[in-house]
Amino acid sequence: MTIDRIVVFILLLWVFLKTIGYAKWTWDKKNKLGGIMIFVVALAALILPIYSMYFRD
Repeated sequence: MTIDRIVVFILLLWVFLKTIGYAKWTWDKKNKLGGIMIFVVALAALILPIYSMYFRD
């Protein structure tokens, strides 16, 4: 694992955690569907770049 992949992973994890915080805030404001959908977007924003980084041709 190279240093650039480690840096990208750390940045992706930071974005994921900040987005999860917003999803929790939305959930606490009685917007359950909004919280779930923000969580799905955060998960996609974490998984898709990692998938493309490790499984590209």
